[in-house]
Amino acid sequence: MPAITMFWALKTQAQTIVTENLRDFPAAILAPLGIEACSADDFIADTIALDTGRAIPAIRRMRQRFQRPAMTAETMLRDMEARGLVATVGVLAPHAGSL
Repeated sequence: MPAITMFWALKTQAQTIVTENLRDFPAAILAPLGIEACSADDFIADTIALDTGRAIPAIRRMRQRFQRPAMTAETMLRDMEARGLVATVGVLAPHAGSL
């Protein structure tokens, strides 16, 4: 387990470590400390799901800032999925018409 990450997680009283290196952060060690490890995809998907009413308009505004070239909601979702954000796309896909 990467010691520096654990040090800062404990020092800052973090509840979650966001990492793609989940192997190095086993639940058996983190759970007694009140910390969990999750991937960036799961973290983003969970954050969106907590308040879709605020998340969807915010993501729409981010998408609309793409000007050259402009980005459709469908293109954004395909790009996100291609980058490994499968769970995030799963949360956003039902709201594609609002993105």
